Amino acid sequence: MSLKVTTQKVDTWKKRIQRDGLKGSTYFCQQGGIVWVSASVDHQTICKRVLGRDSGTSSLESYLRWDNVSSVELVELLYQIEIA
Repeated sequence: MSLKVTTQKVDTWKKRIQRDGLKGSTYFCQQGGIVWVSASVDHQTICKRVLGRDSGTSSLESYLRWDNVSSVELVELLYQIEIA
């Protein structure tokens, strides 16, 4: 199954990652040169496996957030979402 990557017209710094067969989404967000990831539902399990413990900084109760995510971790995360 392939990944679907979308962005909003206003918040172009935020990319939404979805995949058929998985509930929820992963968001890649870049602000001020720092990348962070936010995930909901099925995507949280994948993010925990790749990124470890969440940072606890999410402003939304249904999402977990990981701060200061590296490019290596992002690539691995995309791969794991793709094969999940």
